[in-house]
Amino acid sequence: MFNKIKLLLTDQYYLQESLQKFFQNKFKSASSIGDKPFFSNKSLSATPDLEKNFTDIRDEATEVLKRYDEIVPFQTISPDQTFLSNDDRWKMFYLKAVNIKFEKNLAMMPKTKALLERNPNIISAYLSILGPRKHLPPHCGPWAGVLRAHLGLIIPDIKKCFIRVANKKYYWKNGEVVFFDDTYEHEAFNNTDKIRVVLFMDILRPMKFPFNLINKFLIFIIRFLPYVKIPLQRHRDWEKVFHRGL
Repeated sequence: MFNKIKLLLTDQYYLQESLQKFFQNKFKSASSIGDKPFFSNKSLSATPDLEKNFTDIRDEATEVLKRYDEIVPFQTISPDQTFLSNDDRWKMFYLKAVNIKFEKNLAMMPKTKALLERNPNIISAYLSILGPRKHLPPHCGPWAGVLRAHLGLIIPDIKKCFIRVANKKYYWKNGEVVFFDDTYEHEAFNNTDKIRVVLFMDILRPMKFPFNLINKFLIFIIRFLPYVKIPLQRHRDWEKVFHRGL
């Protein structure tokens, strides 16, 4: 027992994995909206705001995409996840992550920034840009304390762009929110010759007391663990280049 406690305190990777495993089922059991692959987007309080302001978000994203070639590939920020993508056909434009804001990026999308500020249960938000003929292989999200939402921004063909979560598929639609649990196995497909763009968000899982407070505390803590700390540093390095030191 002593050796396990010592390992938890000294090995950040072991601590991170232990927290994930310990709270996985506890958080799902405490969920106030149940435990299933997909949820009605009506159960997400931000859905009306997101869908009403879809055009503004899409237009701001379109301006960002004028610098498409400079936007960072996913694996540059998350080098331990090259099993998901190891080319330049999945790019992410980060706005916030675990409540850490990327102010220079947000300044390029001021209306989206205002929406995120109105909806603090959105703790992470990015533009997820899936390149032509790109497939993200089956994988599972690491943290049951958050659920995922996508707002379709640029969907080139609603019959050829979809996500599978567990045994169900959802075909992205422009201006529509999909709300799901990424701890279930999922994979994504863009079977077109154009890019597919969604606003990709992590949402605090609605949970009963005291797990809702435990979750918020742990989300603050994990920013200091490798899964978040390493990508944050890599993003800061990329920002210096993208924003040319401004």
